[in-house]
Amino acid sequence: MGLSRPRLRVALGQAPSTPGDLPANLDRAAALVGTAAAAGARVLALPELYACGYAPASIAADPDTWSLAAPPTGGAPAPGTPLAALAAAAADAGVWVLLGAAVADPGGGQPCNALLVLDPGGRVRGRYAKSHLWREERATFAPGTGLVLIEDGGVRIGLGICYDAGFPELTRAYARAGAHAVLFASAFATGHTEYRYGIYHPARAVENTLCTLVVNAVGDIAGEHYFGRSGAWGPDGRPLARCADDVADLCVVDIAPHDIATARDALPYLTDLRTDLFGPAPCPLPITISGASYAPGFSRS
Repeated sequence: MGLSRPRLRVALGQAPSTPGDLPANLDRAAALVGTAAAAGARVLALPELYACGYAPASIAADPDTWSLAAPPTGGAPAPGTPLAALAAAAADAGVWVLLGAAVADPGGGQPCNALLVLDPGGRVRGRYAKSHLWREERATFAPGTGLVLIEDGGVRIGLGICYDAGFPELTRAYARAGAHAVLFASAFATGHTEYRYGIYHPARAVENTLCTLVVNAVGDIAGEHYFGRSGAWGPDGRPLARCADDVADLCVVDIAPHDIATARDALPYLTDLRTDLFGPAPCPLPITISGASYAPGFSRS
């Protein structure tokens, strides 16, 4: 009998946010952990700024109410704190949670627009802060300063947020650092920017022969309508999964390194790149957050 090939199942949790109500949103996220686990997922991803809702002006006006204070890296949230129930759900199910949130700066500076990483033991292991801030976000958030990968069972996923998908260099850097997929937590609304949603993600997938995943906001927040439509594209740019438009939904996708290797044999973009013409592409070394052999019920003590 041959050895089984590594595979990581990711759930895209397309859920609405109640603007400014962190407890309600985090309770909803904790419930989604169970739904994701029941679907066989090892990772649950939530949209950009899910914890508070996408409202940069409101966050700037009252960061204490809209931002989340995270425990030190490697620590579990203290009982009774906003993140405690979500962390407990992650530990009970043995699931990674990637939570979009405005994360407070302990030093009193601007918060960051972040994906907070909770591991399958319920510990906060780090965060990815959005590298490319969109317009009004620049007055609200501190920009990120580095890339972040999570790794579980030999499968590596790079993290990005919304506007980051419009910069090919970010996904290329993750591909060159060994990522099998890049996941974007996003808040794309209906209107004149909507068409870009269907261009960025398959393009980033095929030109780097990896999977791209996006979990998008849904519902009405601060005068904008977010259309959902979360989904995933394979290393050939073809769609793998899609959530419904305009309603809460959850879909899952499997990331398999074997599929990436097969695609790169057929489409050798990365190896055929003319570095003699363009020079070597920069490759910042991401921080890698690796998972141990967590199982449901892993003790957080």
